[in-house]
Amino acid sequence: MFYFVLHIIVVVSWVLFLLQFIKSLQHKVFSESYIFGFLSLFFLIVSFYLGVKLIKLNPHDLTNGWLHLKITLALILAVENLFYLIKFFLKKPISIKFAEISYWISYLIFVFILYLTLAKPF
Repeated sequence: MFYFVLHIIVVVSWVLFLLQFIKSLQHKVFSESYIFGFLSLFFLIVSFYLGVKLIKLNPHDLTNGWLHLKITLALILAVENLFYLIKFFLKKPISIKFAEISYWISYLIFVFILYLTLAKPF
């Protein structure tokens, strides 16, 4: 139970920092982008570590479809996080419209991940 609660807290932290990272890049506030980028990467790594630990503790969950969907959605957010980090470090500009759409899609994916985790619908 401890790892489950810690995993949820870390995932919420990861997505909050990811969303702040996207907003700081969108508004070209690069002084804040460093900290948000590094924190989102840190919480991304810890989230996946705790997720793997939870799967090892409950291997029977691998037969549930909700977990497969949750992992797929988390991987999409992880790829997005890495995409923005690469763009940031290469100093490539990001379209304001693209960042806005990406922000809201990421938010909706995160809400759905939380739903899948807590409700375990299938």
